[in-house]
Amino acid sequence: MSLILLLIIFTLTNGSQTDWPIYFENDKIEISFKDTLCNDLKNGVSFEYYMIKIKNKTNEILVVNYYLGNQKNEENKVAFVLNPAEIKKGSCNYDPIKLKLFKAETKNKKPSSPTKFSLNNIEAIEVY
Repeated sequence: MSLILLLIIFTLTNGSQTDWPIYFENDKIEISFKDTLCNDLKNGVSFEYYMIKIKNKTNEILVVNYYLGNQKNEENKVAFVLNPAEIKKGSCNYDPIKLKLFKAETKNKKPSSPTKFSLNNIEAIEVY
């Protein structure tokens, strides 16, 4: 009986960690994010990132633009095409679309002070 209870608690706890809280939503797109630990085994370091998930809520092709973080500069600019009903998600692997935002570096299990999740100047433009 206690093993079943433990499994239920473990499942519920892990389930909440995989949730993607919504950061921004309008009639065209939905942007959500979650924390993820990415391990660089080759170099023996780990980094925490906010993975970004963007969903096209329309039947139109959209060009999505935003800036990572609080600063509006070309280095942080992200722009890409999102097909009708398409969902794109960030991952630890290299992705030229930049669907992740650096959160913190973890060295010797002691995390650095984390960066707060922030995107600015979010736009979704229909392409005809």
